[in-house]
Amino acid sequence: MARKESLPPTRWLWSIVLVLALHLLSTAGTWWITDHGEILAVAAGFLEHGGLDLKDLGPGWEDWERIVAARPTADTRFLPLSILSLTPFLLIDHALGLRAPGALKVVHLQGHFFVALALVIAGRFISRIAGTRAAALGVLLLGLNWPVWMIARRLGPEPLLLALVAGFMSGGALARFFCLALLPWVHASGPLLAVGALAWLVVREGSIDARALRPAAGCILGVLSLALLWNLPVHGHLVLGGYDQYASDRFFTPRHPVVGVAGFAGALLAWTLPLAWLTARGGKRVTIETLALFLPALVFFGVFSSPEPARRLAPLVAGWVILLMTRAAPVSARTAGALSLVSLASAVIGLSRDFVTLVETPVGVYAGPHLLFMRMAFLDGHPWFAAGSVALLVGTAVVAARRVFGLLAEPTWGVGSNHAPGPELKA
Repeated sequence: MARKESLPPTRWLWSIVLVLALHLLSTAGTWWITDHGEILAVAAGFLEHGGLDLKDLGPGWEDWERIVAARPTADTRFLPLSILSLTPFLLIDHALGLRAPGALKVVHLQGHFFVALALVIAGRFISRIAGTRAAALGVLLLGLNWPVWMIARRLGPEPLLLALVAGFMSGGALARFFCLALLPWVHASGPLLAVGALAWLVVREGSIDARALRPAAGCILGVLSLALLWNLPVHGHLVLGGYDQYASDRFFTPRHPVVGVAGFAGALLAWTLPLAWLTARGGKRVTIETLALFLPALVFFGVFSSPEPARRLAPLVAGWVILLMTRAAPVSARTAGALSLVSLASAVIGLSRDFVTLVETPVGVYAGPHLLFMRMAFLDGHPWFAAGSVALLVGTAVVAARRVFGLLAEPTWGVGSNHAPGPELKA
């Protein structure tokens, strides 16, 4: 019989406060990848004329109008849900009088919002199944590794995919059905994530039964509806959709799968060493379930190259952490703290290697990742606001860190805390 914890059941929430404060300290507040500029332009156009394309973008988007003029079509390969996920944040920007592309601020919090939502979903489920300490560690391992931190700093489909994967892994039959039905409408990688989620479910159940067939119906519904209601009528191609115009690109040239998978998996493992260690330590069952979750995406992106492989696989990290925190072998309090710090180290290294910008400061030229507060202080003329915001976030992170690591330092516990994982996860 599982022994109840004497700890307050909500103490794990301090781990979300800590992760969110650290993420916001590094918030970019801008875009620098063409893909993100395109999806932002489409979302702004949707608010102007209701279209999900790059037509009639309006004032401020002249650069994108020139880019569109050089393309064979004004259609975008981005899918409706990823575009629409930006619109509430754009509306707030507009309400604040921020309409010029370079002035937008709130919309660049979209990634932070959906990553925080995924942390809440995962933490709440882990807390219910495995206890408060396991939930705190799970949130830290999910939020502090570089792939997830990376997508939090950027707008786009990946943060929403992360939240949907977390919803699938922690939800009941109906939630799983809808999560898999929505994944294909967010990004072209959505069906791959859905197949991986289904493979994990089949491996966990040990058979193809009603538990797996109901979510599978959601996946089929999502893929077929996207093909018939979007790909074919909008882009004229049932399978590739908006990617049809890129069919001659190098991405669609197959490469040796062994070489591709090795590079792709290696990139992910380098950033998620604590999760890999817990997987290896968790035994054969945990390892097989992890492989089932990742294998479809790994094989596809192993055959067809993709930039930033860690970003493509980041949404699956939510499922990986939930799996580990509810199924893996116990760890000591000291090990839990060490795993959290190694995750944070991966984020620091990743952030230092992210796309570089140059900012003139009184002590020299800053050459490092895009940081909102750096630009506010030295380019936008708001040094005191930037300094106050940084001080507030640092203070919040310090307070939250003391609470979280105090929780992790309490008497020896396991990944499953004082609860024995097993039947609850199958409920």
